[in-house]
Amino acid sequence: MVVKNGENVRFLRQKDYVMVDNRLGNGSFGKTVVIRDSFIDELFVAKKYEPMFKNQDLKEKFFENFLDEIKILFKLNHKNIVRIYNYYPFEDAQTAYIIMEHIKGKSIEDYILENVLPLGSDDLDNLFIQLVEGFSYIEKNNIIHRDIREGNILVDESGTVKIIDFGIGKFSLDIGEEQSDDSLRTQVNRKGLDLLPEEYYKKKYTSKTDMFYLGELFNRLMRKTKDFSDNMFSYHSILNKMMKYKPEERYESFEQIINEFSKTKFKELDVTEQDKRIYQTFSESLVLNLYSFKGEPVFVNDPNIFMSNLEKFLESNLFEYYVQDYHTLISTVVLSNFSFGTNSRDSIEDIREFLTWFKESSQETQNLILKNIISKLSTRPIEFDEAELPF
Repeated sequence: MVVKNGENVRFLRQKDYVMVDNRLGNGSFGKTVVIRDSFIDELFVAKKYEPMFKNQDLKEKFFENFLDEIKILFKLNHKNIVRIYNYYPFEDAQTAYIIMEHIKGKSIEDYILENVLPLGSDDLDNLFIQLVEGFSYIEKNNIIHRDIREGNILVDESGTVKIIDFGIGKFSLDIGEEQSDDSLRTQVNRKGLDLLPEEYYKKKYTSKTDMFYLGELFNRLMRKTKDFSDNMFSYHSILNKMMKYKPEERYESFEQIINEFSKTKFKELDVTEQDKRIYQTFSESLVLNLYSFKGEPVFVNDPNIFMSNLEKFLESNLFEYYVQDYHTLISTVVLSNFSFGTNSRDSIEDIREFLTWFKESSQETQNLILKNIISKLSTRPIEFDEAELPF
């Protein structure tokens, strides 16, 4: 049988699952169970929309929210966000099912209280970085979560953070777009918190509000850790800025926080004056000769690729005293188009000294150095070709 383009494709064979745990969880909006796909012998979580309340208007409203959750989760594919594998809407019966990743782990609250030890900062730092990276990905996809609470962030057995439950999440055409909703006060778990953002009282919710509540949650749970002390966590200044009362005093985006991580760690390194000189000489050479980006900048984020690019550059300048081709030099770290200058006279030996120093650094330090270079280059202006604009 040949199905023509534009015709519906139907899989008539029924796919069956085996019920494994029919009491995984029950909430105001439905229940979740654990099922097994016998064909591939894998566990999944099935979430059903089955609200406890009787109000028909609310049932219809939150059914739309449930369908939105399906659309949101299908848009996301990130290691720190629960994966959705299938969905079954039954709109006539006003219910639906989501088949998603089975996470063997515990809530972030239980994980922090049971697993974080007062021996160092790695555990808390790692959790915090994963959370910010997950929410940065959510933000880049123009989504706001709006329900950041202990039970909606899990940590699996390998220590990987998993953000779940986008039931009242929203798409936003613009990251800064405000979501105003009188019912948000009761939808979101704000009752009993000592610290609330300005948006709570103005009934507005943006990605920056996600930022506030994530910071508040992490700060509160972290301080419940047994024998907690400030030296167990490296990013107090970042966390404090995330929790500022006014949204304009917080970071502009989660991506900006990620850039701050590298700066914070870099400051903590035992950096000598010689280290500073080598880094500054090389990075300034790039910044001064890169005039502007032609469109959105894209960078090399892998230290190994960066080193390989620098080695190739030095091979092509083996018999030179000064840099001859700044386009190739800048391209060791910049992948997108850019405009550049050719009037500088930077020593090839300085480039070689930087590469030697970079190779001798630890992998963590290499990542920090490269992130700092990228952060420095990101300050250069972006030029868009007006001829490409539709009107």
